[in-house]
Amino acid sequence: MKAWSLFRVEIGRLFRNRLTWLAIAVTGLSPAAGLWLYRPLASSSEAAYSVSLTGAYLGNPALAGGIGSAVIFALLTALECSRSHRSRVDLLTDAMLSPLCMGFCRIGALSLAALTAQAVTLIAWMPFTMLQTGSVFRGWLYVAVYLSFMLPSTLFAILFTASAYQISRRLDLTLVLFAAFALLSMTAWSESWLLRWINPPVYSMSDDFGNTRLLQSVLYNRLFWLLLLCGLCAVSFLCVRRYGKGLFGSAARNVRKVYLPLLVVVCLLSGYVVYTYQPFLDHSKAEIDMDAYYNIAYNEYVFFDAIHVEARPNLSTGRFYGTALYSLHNTSGKPQTISLYVNPGYRVSSVTANQTSVAFRDCNDDDQNTKTVEVDLPAEEEIELEVAYGGFPQEWNLQELSQGSLEISRDYLYLANQNFAPLPKDFVWETQEPPPYTAEIDLPKGMTPVLFAEGTVEQAGENPDGTVHWKLTDSGQSVILYAGDYISHHIDAAGIDVAFYYSAKHERVMRECNVDSVLKRVFDYCTEHYGPLSFYGDGTMKLIEICNVGGGYAAAGASVMGEESFNEQGLKDPLKGAGGSEVLAHEIVHQWWGLGNMFASESYTDVWSAEGLTVYTTYRMMKEQYGEAYAKQNYVDVWQKQVDDYYQNFYVRHPEYLERLPEQYRADIVNSLSGVRRYCEMPLKILKAEQLVGGEEEMDAILAKLFTRELDPTYPYLTYQDFLSACALTEEDLDLA
Repeated sequence: MKAWSLFRVEIGRLFRNRLTWLAIAVTGLSPAAGLWLYRPLASSSEAAYSVSLTGAYLGNPALAGGIGSAVIFALLTALECSRSHRSRVDLLTDAMLSPLCMGFCRIGALSLAALTAQAVTLIAWMPFTMLQTGSVFRGWLYVAVYLSFMLPSTLFAILFTASAYQISRRLDLTLVLFAAFALLSMTAWSESWLLRWINPPVYSMSDDFGNTRLLQSVLYNRLFWLLLLCGLCAVSFLCVRRYGKGLFGSAARNVRKVYLPLLVVVCLLSGYVVYTYQPFLDHSKAEIDMDAYYNIAYNEYVFFDAIHVEARPNLSTGRFYGTALYSLHNTSGKPQTISLYVNPGYRVSSVTANQTSVAFRDCNDDDQNTKTVEVDLPAEEEIELEVAYGGFPQEWNLQELSQGSLEISRDYLYLANQNFAPLPKDFVWETQEPPPYTAEIDLPKGMTPVLFAEGTVEQAGENPDGTVHWKLTDSGQSVILYAGDYISHHIDAAGIDVAFYYSAKHERVMRECNVDSVLKRVFDYCTEHYGPLSFYGDGTMKLIEICNVGGGYAAAGASVMGEESFNEQGLKDPLKGAGGSEVLAHEIVHQWWGLGNMFASESYTDVWSAEGLTVYTTYRMMKEQYGEAYAKQNYVDVWQKQVDDYYQNFYVRHPEYLERLPEQYRADIVNSLSGVRRYCEMPLKILKAEQLVGGEEEMDAILAKLFTRELDPTYPYLTYQDFLSACALTEEDLDLA
């Protein structure tokens, strides 16, 4: 029988099997586990599980579906591969049909069943996902996530299980090997992004900005395992039993088919190359040596007066190219060597000084997501140094399980410091004021660039291809650039012009939350009660939403907040506020308690954090606006109920049982419990301290003094002891019992 005819027969037989349709049906239901049971994406809140809508209703279900479908199709594959042997007809079928051809057809038919199951899953879950994600739903992303997160896990399970059975010819051993293979991915290999075949590492997903970089890294993971498992599958075909011979006798016979050993070598060698030369992460040292990073021997004779960059991002491939022009001043009258920091993924293609090529060396010394490029300068006094560079930017290898921040796509652009242009390493400016830093970049219509700090952007016309030409103006030796579908609001608050940049996808939510009035109220209240923020610019401030999870940062003239601060799930968190506008106020209050004053939690059991003072401040604002009864009902009573429930919790009363739980469940419980302590118990303690120090005015004076205190640069954190000392209280005084 010809291979194609045999393949059609095998497909027909497989799809007449009720087990196949049961496997397809259960696979279609498996993403439901991602809604409640298996939620691998990191929560942005300690108070409750909170991720983006895309993460909650697309990322988690697709990852859960990947594990469920892999297990289901591994069982189906094992049963199908062992069917003829269990029925004791294998000798008859092997005499009639080529075992090699039969093996290929069986794997092909099972793969077609997996594709059918995936199609059913896509169709079945699309209405639900569209309904839950609303305006942030993107059809291409929905399909891409399921086809990269879920489908490959299913196909890999088929390949591995079929290979294991063809080598061992034992059903029980095959199932044990698959179980071990799956558990390795979730345990021993969990810290390596390339080795996780069944549960690819996905830390977060964006509603508002891009997920392209994340998808690229997941697809690269899938490419690695496809090559490796195709190689293993080719090895297993060498072991297919023939002519009644055993494992080695059959292998000696099958090796005569030259394409099999050739396929083994090509696939395994390609897998090795893909693993060794992956382009996503740098090769920085595991040990962070901050002294070596900051204690640099600066060149005393070379200074720069200006930097200009022509940036050329490729939004289709995620690559970035540019030309940086440095106006240098060499005061030595002799040749000098200077160094630049660049992203480890970039390659410097040429360097010219006054339009003459000069020697340069790529040191390939990856460290803290930078590498050094040395450049030899001529003895001339005035030098125009032009550096052409580009490539695929690499992320710091310490972040291998949370990749995706270096986004270069049509949805979002984030390029900071050495990722935007080579950064002066051992030479500085000689004037008192930092020199000008200018740049030019072309972006599609609908993408608005925003510079961190006090930098400005100006639209300078349109190009024939429909893109917009932008001019960027800043100062210093580097810039931080964001670009996306930004909408900006300018609000006069606390005597300054606050420019709030957020994604257009949040426009409805921001309008419902009355973002302008909330911003003004928070800035006015906190400035009046605690003092102005230290990072105000010259009468202005930017507040920028970025594609990030895990907080923000601030500097002169700007502060950034991760999009998790504004997602619809987070704005419904009752521990942060009684409604969306109040939760939004809570997030903005973090500019004072969290960024204006930083907190360091020693452990998950530490009740002291930025959340306590932030929740307390939000409560005071709502009390002032809506009255004491409203504030008590929606804040104090909520805190008290949560704390009462906390101390009645079984695991709080019996912590020895908590230690016996699996790590993932233990972590979920601990995070939930610690969130109650920080969001509810600490505000109650601060409220009690307010009563003990004499009232609200006295507490405001204490907090204002703490907020405006002189910081210790070696330990700039506001500690619980600082708070207690300022209140002249002890921990025992604030005991809630």
